[in-house]
Amino acid sequence: MFAVVGLGAVGSLLAYFLNSADIRPYAVVRTKCERYLFCAETCRELDVEVVPRAPPSVKYTLIAVKGPDTAKALEAAAGVPILFQNGIGGLEMARERFPNALGAVVTYGVYREGCRAELRGIGEVALPRGAEEVAEALERGGARVRVVDDIEPLRWAKLVVNAAINPVTAILRAPNGVVAEDPWARALAERLALEAAEVAKAAGYPVDDPVAAVMTVARATARNISSMAQDLAKCRLTEVDFINGAVVKYGKRLGVETPYNHAVYLIVKALEASCGF
Repeated sequence: MFAVVGLGAVGSLLAYFLNSADIRPYAVVRTKCERYLFCAETCRELDVEVVPRAPPSVKYTLIAVKGPDTAKALEAAAGVPILFQNGIGGLEMARERFPNALGAVVTYGVYREGCRAELRGIGEVALPRGAEEVAEALERGGARVRVVDDIEPLRWAKLVVNAAINPVTAILRAPNGVVAEDPWARALAERLALEAAEVAKAAGYPVDDPVAAVMTVARATARNISSMAQDLAKCRLTEVDFINGAVVKYGKRLGVETPYNHAVYLIVKALEASCGF
């Protein structure tokens, strides 16, 4: 019934919860490993059937790749794609091909290195109406799950948090805790969050106390290294176009100035360029 596209941090987490519910999902992967490990209280080998694409019998494809890999991931999807991604843009792209595509929000902190993923922060999985079967399976596997009538406010709220934490940690090459602990990093993160929140509000999704939300996440995931920081450290393409780039894009569309987000966007793109992108 289930396929997972991408066994990175979030994909490994989803596969772990499905395994804990006695479900062996199909998995479409880019990095081939002899064993895929997920470590919570103990380390467990993930039990998946690796396939080149989801079989037609799959009812739900859980897409857990980063924004730049969305188009390729959709080629491997079947049934109803559910996108577990940061930022804004991936779901919108998916709906051009799969009008029934759904979005989800994950706030767990997971760090992945090679073929091993490690749980570093407890959060929740938010799913929209229409994905109750997925919610039930993940909850049965031990996940904290919430089903909501409208996923959009949560997607935009997470965008605000990601827009503040991810580029700051990527530029400083530091764990998430730097945003709460270093006054200069905190000052920049606050301005990024306030700008992003103004864009979210203009889009119709106001975020309550965005600075407090950022600091709460930064402290709860202090040991975690953001995906953007990991990508730059390894000279991989980041999700900045779907995070700060999305803030800038929607800001222009909605008439909201975003100078801080534009500045960090340009810095991260310059760092990508230094890697050859």
